[in-house]
Amino acid sequence: MKQRILALACVASIGLPTVASADDDPWHWSPGAAVGTEYVWRGQSLTDGKPSISGEVKLGHESGAYTGIWAGNIDLGPQADTNAEIDYFFGWAKPIGPVNINTGYLYRQRPSDTQSLDFQEITASATYNLGITRLGAGVFYSWDYFQGGRSTYYYTNLRVPIAKPHGVEVLAIATVGHYDFTNSAIGDYSNAEFRVIAIHNSWQYSVGYSDTNVDPATSGLLTRNECGPRWRAQILVAF
Repeated sequence: MKQRILALACVASIGLPTVASADDDPWHWSPGAAVGTEYVWRGQSLTDGKPSISGEVKLGHESGAYTGIWAGNIDLGPQADTNAEIDYFFGWAKPIGPVNINTGYLYRQRPSDTQSLDFQEITASATYNLGITRLGAGVFYSWDYFQGGRSTYYYTNLRVPIAKPHGVEVLAIATVGHYDFTNSAIGDYSNAEFRVIAIHNSWQYSVGYSDTNVDPATSGLLTRNECGPRWRAQILVAF
């Protein structure tokens, strides 16, 4: 119950409008919230197929530095005894010519009374503007993955515009990724995802399909039974 109250309190506070910065202020706030049919992360459903709600607030500086917090509901099964994730992060993001660079640090907190589910990651990614399309790639590295050992997640994606009817931007994003674990009992796996997103002002509407090559019979992944093919939809708003 304490975990549920904590998660809802974080999401509620993040969803509130914030005072806008002055035009000449080098700092700026970027709050937002999202609801979806479920929360799929690197091919894994972290809400056990149930709906998700999340919120984020980020403080950025014109130099490219940023920090923030993300919170949402999760369900990793009865053995995990958690229903909330709270991510604290900071980093630096800046365009350099046609390339957008982003480096940062994440602390993923998943409160549980039965086991430690927290872990940390350092991240690096780049997006190259090809004119019409954008090609991206990135890596997430953890030296203390909660199931033991170290983990490295690599991904690449391609963003392609489709149309812009009545001012609504419609685009498609295809992503492929691979998760490596030094703990061989977990088992490495790959995932793929395809999403169509419609953007209108501060609102984003998306529908996506994802799948992995996780075999529940041999995998040691905590969410191995929630890694199969699935559709999902999401609505996101930026305040």
